[in-house]
Amino acid sequence: MMAMASSSSSSSTWIFHSKPPKREISHFYLNESIRIKRRTQRLLIVKCSSSLHEEPPVVSKTKKEKVKIDEDLSLTVKSSTPLKGRRRRSPIDLWKRIFLASKKVRSIILLNVITVIYASDIPVLKEVEQIVDPAFFNVVRFTITAIPFVPFIVKAREDSQTRSAGIELGLWVSLGYLSQALGLLTSEAGQASFISAFTIIVVPLINGMFGATIPSLTWSGALLSLVGVGILEYGGSPPCVGDILNIMSAVFFGVHIFRTEQISRNTSKKKFLALLGYQVSVVALSSAFWFICRDIVSQLLQLDTGSGSGSGEWSSWWHWMVSFPWIPAIYTGIVSTALCLWAEMEAMRDVSATETAIIYGLEPVWGAAFAWFLLGERWGSTEWLGAALVLCGSLTIQLLGSTPEKSSNKKGDRSSNHRNSISSNDQKDFSLLTVVVKTKKNDDELFRKRDKL
Repeated sequence: MMAMASSSSSSSTWIFHSKPPKREISHFYLNESIRIKRRTQRLLIVKCSSSLHEEPPVVSKTKKEKVKIDEDLSLTVKSSTPLKGRRRRSPIDLWKRIFLASKKVRSIILLNVITVIYASDIPVLKEVEQIVDPAFFNVVRFTITAIPFVPFIVKAREDSQTRSAGIELGLWVSLGYLSQALGLLTSEAGQASFISAFTIIVVPLINGMFGATIPSLTWSGALLSLVGVGILEYGGSPPCVGDILNIMSAVFFGVHIFRTEQISRNTSKKKFLALLGYQVSVVALSSAFWFICRDIVSQLLQLDTGSGSGSGEWSSWWHWMVSFPWIPAIYTGIVSTALCLWAEMEAMRDVSATETAIIYGLEPVWGAAFAWFLLGERWGSTEWLGAALVLCGSLTIQLLGSTPEKSSNKKGDRSSNHRNSISSNDQKDFSLLTVVVKTKKNDDELFRKRDKL
């Protein structure tokens, strides 16, 4: 009787004062949460066992909603349980994810490798020009480059867009290589390497002319590199015609970089080999045309002066075949031309033309290093100062960044886009913790829907 009186008094107190009994309510929620957790675990165990031992059944239209609720319940239990048995990531794994996950980082690394290979061209060409005529060497070099791409050209002969784009890129590369080869006749290899850094100014100027926004950091790094080139030119050997030709070569290569970015981003990867084949074929034909025209002019001059028999250099064709430097021709034709042009086109799908030109600004550093080790060329303090400025300008852009990465809708980015859409749609259900926080109301609704089905 006393207990009943106390319970009635407590209930009357709760009714009059509107204060719910804390102990009874907390006990009710505790039992309810335990019941929900056990029920979801039983459902998950049954679902996992059936999926392991049996094939997934064909889901009809009436059961789609039921299956979706089961998946939501399994996700809830899976996310609410603590992660066990997983290995903690080491700092090495973190750096691997940073440098290997981003396509742009891989492209930047690839462009730096291309820069080293391009820089090795200059001392090789400098030595070859003392053995054989540079015009004839370019004919053999680019013919070797074009031979492997003949099947791809034949396969894409009806694609007018690829053909016109490849011919255009080939013309710009031809002018650049021809100017570089003629400029090295009178200028030093190390100095020619640093003059080629003028490309880092040409590309931002062209981008600005076509309406692109160039960040101030990019202009500061480019101007710093240009000042370094000016100091190097002032402190080196006296200016000559070769320096002007090297500057023209930098301009032509800058236009080629700009157009390569535009064409590579509007061309499928399947057409890259055909595009590259047209490009190197145009370079080979232009080199052969230049060599034939120059030889004809020299023979006409010999006939006018009466100092030759008219046979000219054609009589020594066999001697050229025997004494020709085939190893440098194969290296410059296959490695530093075909392979580098293909890698450049692949990398510039993710890196802008301005960034590519500034990365190529490191070519003088590597070219001077090759000239120092292979040719024995030495510098003074002024030349080292100019080299340091060029290096600082290029590294400033690479380390601090110049332009943001452009958005792409490629097939390879579907997974990342899917993850982004999930995170934006389910943002209310996610937190910074590893456990997904869901309210009791959501779980009760799922169970009610399942019971109705």
